[in-house]
Parts: sequence; C-alpha cells; structure tokens
Amino acid sequence: MIGFFDRLWKTPLIRSLTLTTLACALTTLLAIFLFKIFDAPNLVALFMLTVVMSSLRWGRIAALWSALLNVVSFDFLFIPPRLSFAVTDMQYVFTLTLFVLVALIASDLGSRLRRDAEIARAGERRETAVARVANDLSGASKIQQISTICSETFAPLFDADVILLLPDEAGRLQPVGRGDFHDIHVAQWAYDHVLRAGFGTETLSAAGVLCLPLKAPLRCRGVLAINPRNQAALSSADERRLLDACCASIALALERIHFVDVFQQTLVRMEGERLRNSLLAAISHDLRTPLTVIRGLAETLETTTGLLTTDKTEIAGAIRNEAEELQRLVTNLLDLARIQGDGVKLDKQWHSVEEIAGITLARLGPALERRDIKTSFPHDLPLVEVDAYLFERVLFNLLDNALKYTAKDADISIGALANDHWVCCFVEDDGPGLPPGDTERLFEPFTRGKKESTISGVGLGLALCRNIIAAHGGTIRAAPNRPTGARFEIYLPRGSAPKFELEDA
Repeated sequence: MIGFFDRLWKTPLIRSLTLTTLACALTTLLAIFLFKIFDAPNLVALFMLTVVMSSLRWGRIAALWSALLNVVSFDFLFIPPRLSFAVTDMQYVFTLTLFVLVALIASDLGSRLRRDAEIARAGERRETAVARVANDLSGASKIQQISTICSETFAPLFDADVILLLPDEAGRLQPVGRGDFHDIHVAQWAYDHVLRAGFGTETLSAAGVLCLPLKAPLRCRGVLAINPRNQAALSSADERRLLDACCASIALALERIHFVDVFQQTLVRMEGERLRNSLLAAISHDLRTPLTVIRGLAETLETTTGLLTTDKTEIAGAIRNEAEELQRLVTNLLDLARIQGDGVKLDKQWHSVEEIAGITLARLGPALERRDIKTSFPHDLPLVEVDAYLFERVLFNLLDNALKYTAKDADISIGALANDHWVCCFVEDDGPGLPPGDTERLFEPFTRGKKESTISGVGLGLALCRNIIAAHGGTIRAAPNRPTGARFEIYLPRGSAPKFELEDA
C-alpha cells in the first residue's frame, strides 16, 4: 500500500494537483481570518494570487484546478447566503464571473511564462553544455583525452554511459579505453553509412544503444555510442539537437588531432630528408676529397722514381694528415649517431681542466706549429667532475675549429675561470669572428660558418660539443670576441671536490 502511494506521489500530475489543493486550502484559511477585517470582494485578489502562483509553479492544469477550487471556496464561504452555493445578489454573480475569466487568463499567461522559462533554461543548458564541451575539447591533444571527456562530461550531461569508438587501419571500429562493446555491429553500420543507428531510429531500433556517427568536414572520424539509463530522456528534440552539437565538436577535435599528427609526421619526414641531404652533400665532398688526395699521393709514391728522402717524408706526412682528417670526420659522425641514439654515457671523475687542456694541445701536435697558443689557468682553479675523454673531445673540436677558421698568424687562447657556482672554460681567437645570425644555429648538426668553403668538415663538431656538455649538466655558447674574433665558453657546475690527504714525509 505504501509503495502504491509512493508511485502515485511520484507522478508529476498527481503531485502538482495535490500541492495546488494544499495551497488553495491555506489561502482559504487565510481568507477566513481576513474576512473579519475586509469585505468579501476585497478577498478576490488573494485567491487570484494563488491561481497565478499555481500556474507559474505547476502549469496550466494546476492553475485551472486552483481557479475551480478558489471559485467554489469563495462562493461557499464568503458570498451570501454563506455556506451555500446559491447567489442572491447579482453583483456577486458579476464578481464570480469576472474572477473566473481573470483566473483563466492569468493561468494561461502564467503557463506561457513557465513554458518560456523552461525553454530559456533548456536553451541555456544546451549552450552551456556545448561551450563546456568545446572548451574541454579545445585543450585535448590525444585520443585518450577525448575519450576521458566523453566519459566524464557527456555521461553526467545525458545520464548515460558514453563510449567512443574509432576505426583502425582496416576501417573496423574499436572502443577507446574499453575492452568490450556488445553492440559493435550497430556502431559499425552507423560508421559505414554515416547515419544514426540504434534505439529511436529506423535502423536496428531494437538495440540498447544509440550510435551517432562523428561526421567531420572531410570524413567520418568514428562513432559515439550512448547507452542512457532513461531512454525517454533522449526522445525530445532539444536533447537530440544537443547530442548533434556535441558530436560535431568531438568530430572536429578528432579531425584536428589527426591533422596535427599528419603535420608532425610530415615535419619529421622533412627533417629526415633535410638531414639526409645535408649528410650526403657534406660526406660526398668531405670524404671524397681526402680519399682523392691520399690516392693521388700514393700513386705519386708508386709511379715516381728517384724521389728524394725529404720528398717521400713530405708525401707520407701529407697522407697521414689527410688520413687523420678523415678519421676525425668518421669519428664525429659515429659519435653523434651514438649519442643521439643511446644518449651520452659518462664516466665522471674529478679532473684538472688544465691537465685535460694540456693533453688536448699535445694531441693537436703538428697542427700547432707556427701558432701562438696562449693559456690562462689560475693556480687556484678547482677540480671539475667530468668524463675526461669526452671533455677532451670538446676542447679538441673547439681548438680544431679555431685553427681551421683563422689565419696562420692569428692568436688562439685557452683558459678557465671559476666562481662559487660555475667553472668556465673558454677558447677564443682574434680571427674573422662568427657568421651573422643566431649563434645557437652553429650548434645544430650539419651547420657550418661558411656554406661554401674549402675547409674540411661537415658541421658536426659543435653539435657533438653541445650534447656532451649538456650531458654534464652544463652549457656552451658562442659570442663575439673583442675587438675581433670568436669566443666559445663552456660552463660546468662547480661541485664539492674531494680533499686529498698528503702522505707523511
């Protein structure tokens, strides 16, 4: 019995009529109290107010019911003869007639206002929902984010389970973020025909889900499957329009992500093509030149008779220099490929920058002949924690660049400075200086100071230096030297070097 009354109370019409009856009863009680002060015609406005409030709150049927109850109450309790439905005075007949007409008009106006307010609220809800969905989708950059928005934003909005299905390379739909979907054939039909399918449609209406194709300007990007908890809630035209607007936003977001992926893949391919062309162009020249020289010098030794010992020594030295240049080129190529593929693996120990610089100068050997190399290392320069072999490679490349791009009489300096946070090692010269433009471009692979030059190299040395220094947690930069020349500075973090205990004499 209690369950029957509970279901009855949940019926909107029964609930509104019951509440209207209670409101009319309260109004009648209040009118009985005020009847001691005011005349009966003055109480008409009080009953009219109840009719208007009922129409605004519960609709037209409740307003008509309120008008009927109020007319009956007013006639029975306040029109002479009281406690009777008979009316003896014609003026009261006019009052009752006017009351009924005004009540009907007021109920109609109130119902219209209520309906307009509901339409306005529904329109505001749709606009707010579409704006929220569009705002959430505008920041989505991955498919999984769009799937999360569908499940977290759409599901509460429509009181339904929402599933995003996207096609694979073969055009077969797959649910995103879920392993199973029982009505996949309904979604596949909607995707293939770009039409609605499922309940409430003319196609596969027995299905438990509504499948909406996500139509973008170029093609259908997927299907949105909606499994509402109350199917009648999606039967209204307003809800369908809201669904269409949300689906259009999802389709545009999916198409945007697709074209972003295509753009990124195109950039990767273009960059790969550029690097490949740069590598082939550089290697074709810088590998062929030393090989040609070595071959020519070797043929000279082989075919020429009667060469003096000094000439043979000179030719052998030239062959050795070209072979060393070729070895440096191949080593830089292999090292850069290894660093970019596997990263830099460091064997860091505490070393003196001055000692590493000395080893580097010794490696350069004959290339330093007839050059004025200046060194500047303070006696209190702290130790640095570096991979000695890799840091030597950095100094070697910087000094090798200075030797290549400066005149024979140019001065080259190498030194170091230190403060509380950094140890700065520098290589500078008074040559022609840096090329115009952004100096950071010098540290990109296959970038050279002079595009067309007889100087050997493919532009890998500085790129290798930057990767090695970055692995040490430092930075490297290039700047013009004053008054002329170029200056390369390496900044390494200054750590707490271990203290060495001296042995007793």
